[in-house]
Amino acid sequence: MKRDAIRRRLWGVVVASLLGGCHDHHSLKAQAVSVQTVTVHRGQLSLTVRTLGQAVASQSVTIVPEVTGILEKVAVHSGDKVRAGQLLYEIDARPAQAQVAQERANLEGAIAQMQYDAAQVRAYTPLVRKDYVTRQTFQQAQEQEQDARAVVRADQAALRNAELLLADTTIRAPIAGRVGLLTIKAGSLVAANSTVLATINATHPMDVRFSLPQRYLGALRAGLVSHKPLVAVWSGTDGTRLGRGPVTAIDNTVDNASATITAQAVLANRGDRLWPNEYLQVVMTYRVLPDALLVPRGALQQGDAGPFVYVVHAGHALMRAVTFQGETRKWVAIGGIAAGTPVIIDPPTRLHPGSAVTVHEDHTT
Repeated sequence: MKRDAIRRRLWGVVVASLLGGCHDHHSLKAQAVSVQTVTVHRGQLSLTVRTLGQAVASQSVTIVPEVTGILEKVAVHSGDKVRAGQLLYEIDARPAQAQVAQERANLEGAIAQMQYDAAQVRAYTPLVRKDYVTRQTFQQAQEQEQDARAVVRADQAALRNAELLLADTTIRAPIAGRVGLLTIKAGSLVAANSTVLATINATHPMDVRFSLPQRYLGALRAGLVSHKPLVAVWSGTDGTRLGRGPVTAIDNTVDNASATITAQAVLANRGDRLWPNEYLQVVMTYRVLPDALLVPRGALQQGDAGPFVYVVHAGHALMRAVTFQGETRKWVAIGGIAAGTPVIIDPPTRLHPGSAVTVHEDHTT
């Protein structure tokens, strides 16, 4: 009887030990944090900065008549594309034609008078030597010839001016571009140097102006020298990519109020995708890391001692200090870690150094 009692007690101790061990094992598994990892890989990373910009016509010309008169013909329509030299407007040329005829007649009369006075001087020249004509009379003849020549020159200038005014009654496009909305109709009276007939904007290529914090001045200057396509442009309304191009100009001073510098890029504007004065989203690539160690943004953490990542070693999370080299909206370039190292991405808030972890899924790149 005593032996049976002892056996039962020993068996109870063994069972209790086994059950206690299983409970501790399940408790440890329940405490392990489920994490996801990603492998550090090498790749090229373009570092960019985003800002707002505005499309600007590479050339803009306001068409204003140089003569006053009745607008006889409008040869374009609102919104038309025009080429340089294309006919735009015709102003009633009859007043200018009459002025040309008058100035030409004045010139002909002045030339006749000049020829007469020159003949008088030639006739008096041998006579004054023989005292048949007084020297005073001869000098008066010479002065009259000089005055006649001056009148001829003045009339020639007046005729050229009248001919220019006649030519200005025909207005042609000084540049290639697109005409804006027209408001002046044929039959209207237009005033010289006053009435605005149209505006032509050259949109091929198109300029894009934007401002950046002054710390990017060095990158802008480097882009100005290299002429590389550093600037990409998206629509400010629907996010459509509109093109890319190099930096072509930088303002000559930093804005003290905002500590920004304004720059200009040029885009080919194929398909007229850019429109003058349109607001845009501008992304400038200020640096390219050709062989960077990359992890998703969610893998990089910030601690009191600086940036770090969590690595998994022997089933536990360990902190690994790294150096920050740059980032995009998706990737971060880091140093101080080897390519191929699995790091934890988007670590749970309850994860801390030394935590037991279970890798739920390995996100490869």
